[in-house]
Amino acid sequence: MQFVVFAAFAIVLSIPLEGPARAWVLVRNPVWVFAAVAGHILAAWLAGAITTRRVRTKLEREAAWLPAAQRRLGRGHTLIRAVLLVTFAALVFLTDWLRLIRNWNGIAAVWGLDEIIAIAPFFAAILVSYVAVYPADRAVRQVAMELRLWASVPTRPPWGLRAFIKFMFRQNVLIIAVPMLPIMVANDFVQFYADRIRQAAFGIAWADQVVLVALAGLVFLVAPVMLRYIWHTRVLPDGELRRRLEGLCRRVGLKYRRILIWESDGMVVNAAVMGLLRPVRYILLSDGLLEMMDDAKIEAVFGHEAGHVKCRHIEFYLLFAVLSMLIVGGVMELIMYAAGKWPAFFDQIADLEAYLPVLATVLILLIWSLGFGAVSRQFELQADLFGARSVNPTVEACGLPCLVHRASAAPADDKDPIPADGICASAAELFADALHRIAALNGIPIDAKSWRHSSIANRMAQLRDYAMRPGAAAWLDTKVLIIKGCLLVGTAVGLLVALLIYSPQLREWCLGR
Repeated sequence: MQFVVFAAFAIVLSIPLEGPARAWVLVRNPVWVFAAVAGHILAAWLAGAITTRRVRTKLEREAAWLPAAQRRLGRGHTLIRAVLLVTFAALVFLTDWLRLIRNWNGIAAVWGLDEIIAIAPFFAAILVSYVAVYPADRAVRQVAMELRLWASVPTRPPWGLRAFIKFMFRQNVLIIAVPMLPIMVANDFVQFYADRIRQAAFGIAWADQVVLVALAGLVFLVAPVMLRYIWHTRVLPDGELRRRLEGLCRRVGLKYRRILIWESDGMVVNAAVMGLLRPVRYILLSDGLLEMMDDAKIEAVFGHEAGHVKCRHIEFYLLFAVLSMLIVGGVMELIMYAAGKWPAFFDQIADLEAYLPVLATVLILLIWSLGFGAVSRQFELQADLFGARSVNPTVEACGLPCLVHRASAAPADDKDPIPADGICASAAELFADALHRIAALNGIPIDAKSWRHSSIANRMAQLRDYAMRPGAAAWLDTKVLIIKGCLLVGTAVGLLVALLIYSPQLREWCLGR
């Protein structure tokens, strides 16, 4: 859902001040425009209601086979996300919704207000979809709770509608919306003062965009401070677990601001890390994780989050964002160059400049949906590997056939070395068991595919493979290194090309040399 929320903001920001291209607009009458707004919200509710009906029907027929209902709920959430995105895009591109808002008196005087009003129906649609899908979520959690009680596993009763909506909205919407709102205001500010900014920067044509990127970067840096309050967190109290996690941080050299408990009424069993710099870096452990896991498994999950920091995944996610903008900017420049070279062809495309922001948004979403997911899955596997390595037990504590500890237990004249890139079989099994438990407690089938994380089953299999074949772990590290190298080289080349395009002085200097 977070990607869909980001996509909705991108759609709104892609529309120029004069509104979408007139050739696209099919609905201009204000009455029918508001009917389209209502239709967008109703479609989201229907998607949620259909999901609830399908899930409850499955539970009534096969109450004992919980994974089938969980899969239907997962597919239902996918349907809801698709309906939200498609209907909102139709509302923005095919109706006069944005033009109608911007024509209201006083709206244009407040930076970002028109975009906030424009995206408000999307937020309303999300809320009604949560209301509609809540009975399905509750039914699945109710069956899962009964199964855990039969297994003598600690559990909590499913949350009520109000708690469910509050958590889901904070978790999926506010985490994106709160940082995006100041960026929308900054975008309007930069557009309003673009000429003055360029004059102050000695006429550099792209100075206003530099200011916008700088403001967005500042928001990104301080966002973790905002998000720790959006997610309702508190500091992990002193105790054996905290000392154990602090010891892990000292071993791996991890610097952070706070270890926080992420409050979810016990309904979420997960962890997260946020923050690029140490003063605003927080590591979050959900209350459900602390309640349902023993300390060894919590340490392994914590090690996974530490891996994201130590392997610099957050920095390379940021680099991916920069590279994606450079790629899209390059495509736009090529189109404009082609329009200048072959005007006879491009003159046939009405409102070409109005199409370009929309095309840029589509390209950004495609790059992120395809490229970011592929990069993220490899980074998640490397974080799994780091988490398992960070909790390697001693030879005495390892009770499985293990390549890492085999040499330590061998006679002195045995020359078989310890694999430098391997992981302990017991550590791999511990982390794999933690992943399996997280999936079960969160109601996720272990074979369910994930855009960013791969399936739990695949991650478990990979961990066991690393323990059996040290070369597999080395190959993963190599693949991630290649990805990072491509991101670094691609960004450097993209920045150089952008400077040559937008800086006449630098271009003349290079040609003169």
